[in-house]
Amino acid sequence: METQGIGHIEGTTGHFTETVKKAQSGDMNSMEDIITLFSGEIEYLSRFIMLPREEAIQTLKTELINIVHQNL
Repeated sequence: METQGIGHIEGTTGHFTETVKKAQSGDMNSMEDIITLFSGEIEYLSRFIMLPREEAIQTLKTELINIVHQNL
């Protein structure tokens, strides 16, 4: 599953970069696209966090949003 996500990002680097820039400027649809793109990885990683599943997923999504906004 991770391999598909990575290949998808590599194949559309320009589009992904534009989506990140839009998300950084406040475009909620672009942020949702980024979260959707990484949803498989978020689901997978949530299994290894010692929190209830939904809380782990929410924490990972929050950190992803922070990462996007951190690189302004």
